[in-house]
Amino acid sequence: MAKLYLAGIGPGPGYVTERALRVLREADCLFYEDYTGPAHVELLRKLAGREPLKLTRRDLEDESGRKILECLNAGKSAALVTAGDPLLATSHAALVALVRSRGHSVEIVPGVSIVCAALSVSCLSVYRLGGVATVTYPRGGVYSMRPYELAEMNLKRGLHTLLLLDVRDDGSYMPPRDAAAVLLELEGAARRGVFVKTREVIVVYRLGWGGSVLRAALGELLKCDVEGPAVIIVPASLGPVERECLASVASGQGGREAGS
Repeated sequence: MAKLYLAGIGPGPGYVTERALRVLREADCLFYEDYTGPAHVELLRKLAGREPLKLTRRDLEDESGRKILECLNAGKSAALVTAGDPLLATSHAALVALVRSRGHSVEIVPGVSIVCAALSVSCLSVYRLGGVATVTYPRGGVYSMRPYELAEMNLKRGLHTLLLLDVRDDGSYMPPRDAAAVLLELEGAARRGVFVKTREVIVVYRLGWGGSVLRAALGELLKCDVEGPAVIIVPASLGPVERECLASVASGQGGREAGS
């Protein structure tokens, strides 16, 4: 029985766990995907000491992980590496179920997730996280209203909303300014006062890669030159401890190294 390791390596250098590092170096076949988060291939090469093979969404979903199964069926171990945590935000659960149905074993190697890390570096309580949604570019000219609906519900309940940002067709990440433009478009369609230009948001960007925590009004992000990968948090009213701690780690332009 062969084994698949689904390993998360966190959001950037320094976040790779000892277990993940061992898997990177010892698995017979090493694969990675970069459509759920930044894979940083040069870092993978350095950590693993070899060349990993990229798998696309088509490879993993449309072709049901065929290349991984070929490795496993040959009696070899395989590792699929993802950014962050492999199953927390974008799920490869279907692949896990398929591999197990073929008689192979699977080990999930958890990694540092941007969901938890973004809340930590911005000093917001995880107990007040009301859910996660993704801000996407329009598909066929249609915007997903999910971020608007979730944030609206959470604000009424006094909960924070974490928004992941889309990935472009060329593999680059939606910058916060584009996300702000999308959210303002959603407000223009719904007109219920959720994403007005004065809405305060928190941006955590390039965590682990010299990034920062940025606090700004939504309208101000339209002129922000920060690049991805990034997430946007829509905070509810802040508690005294959250407010004081956030003020110490965030700034209007630039901020401090996230986590410093």
